[in-house]
Amino acid sequence: MLKKSMTERQLKIRQQAFALSVCTIVFMIVYNLCTWHATSLENLPSFTFDFERSIPFIPLSIIPYMASGVFFCLVFFSCKGGHQLKILTWRMLFVTVVAGLFFITFPLQFSLTKPEVSNTILNLPFSFLQTFDSPFNQSPSLHITFAFIFWSVFKDLTKWRTFLLIWLILLGFSTLTTYQHHVIDILTGAILAHISFIIIPYRKKDPKHRNCHLANYYFLSGWIFIAAGLLFHQYFGTEGLLFLFPALFTMIIGYLYQKNVSVVFPFVLTVKQNIRQSGEN
Repeated sequence: MLKKSMTERQLKIRQQAFALSVCTIVFMIVYNLCTWHATSLENLPSFTFDFERSIPFIPLSIIPYMASGVFFCLVFFSCKGGHQLKILTWRMLFVTVVAGLFFITFPLQFSLTKPEVSNTILNLPFSFLQTFDSPFNQSPSLHITFAFIFWSVFKDLTKWRTFLLIWLILLGFSTLTTYQHHVIDILTGAILAHISFIIIPYRKKDPKHRNCHLANYYFLSGWIFIAAGLLFHQYFGTEGLLFLFPALFTMIIGYLYQKNVSVVFPFVLTVKQNIRQSGEN
């Protein structure tokens, strides 16, 4: 029995390692191909909102930013079963390829001047980024897209769940405070993540996950409203910020639907069972 258990565990680790290898290879091919394409172009455009010049440069935020690589590896070995691993793999491959198509079709580059980092230790990861992470491949931000996908797995963990959530939030902010991405990259990254959740759902036919699947439509609408509001504000004035009201409304509805997965649905099941028993009696 113990031998069988060890064999199943070894098989699971092999499957996780294989999925990680495939996603890593695809990411490296797509990312480097898009970088090569961007470097062959002249006068690449960039897109910034006016308020972005007020975003501070925080060298210390390079720590959560660089943690994305650790999470990229960790998330595959955090899957509880083969189905979750399969969904994670397809989502990672989907967003990588779609983002690559956008990098080639609508190439952008980061436009703000990054200050010098005086701290010797913190300067090392920034030097690494300057060498291996180009200022291209901006929108959508795969750091943001991956962060959402990471959380779709990490949220099911019993240990370190809160710590990982906080770290992923810091990772999201760090894309701005390390001067690696613009706000439009963050918004499009979030939109792409939720599109992947809708196109590649987790246990869509399972009633317990039906509300969670529906919540993703509201979250997607919320991110689109936020992007629309900021864009209209940029070009047409403060009236564009009115889009933030439906954004907040749809985000709240999405959150409530997501919470109802574990709260409302069992109650509905109980009511249905009582009605059925009453009919039989």
